[in-house]
Amino acid sequence: LAAAGFLVQEKFHPLFSGDGGTAIEQFDKLPPIMWVLIVAPLRAFSTSLVLASSASSGHFCDPTILALMLHLSIGDTWNTINNTERRLGAAVPGVFCVWLSVLNAARAYGEVDATAGNCLALTAVWITVAGLLIADTWRINNPDGDRPLYPFVGEAETAFSFEN
Repeated sequence: LAAAGFLVQEKFHPLFSGDGGTAIEQFDKLPPIMWVLIVAPLRAFSTSLVLASSASSGHFCDPTILALMLHLSIGDTWNTINNTERRLGAAVPGVFCVWLSVLNAARAYGEVDATAGNCLALTAVWITVAGLLIADTWRINNPDGDRPLYPFVGEAETAFSFEN
């Protein structure tokens, strides 16, 4: 559960309010090392169990492993929305999509190897906690209820890295 703090990230500096504090209230960040120590080993271990299973095709394009790759892709997209672009409203349904994708991956892994599915399901626990924190961050920073749960023009500056 400690890894849930990784998803919530740091206070949103350098966006400061008039009094010098942060412009967006948010939960404190836990060290990213927690993610590396907890989540990455769970994913690696569960994937090695799937690859070693006789029910697996034995290659990385196995539909079971592709379910995890889909989850990671959705998670990276959400990470950009939440942590780079700071789209608080869009981050709420985004983290729900991340949660659904990890449940799908855990189900797929569990069909091949029960231990692999259970290991991957542990990440669904911390994504659940993170999702609640993300929703609460949106609620706290939306006292008037006028910030929608979808991206809108003017909420963030989006640019490709190659654009100058």
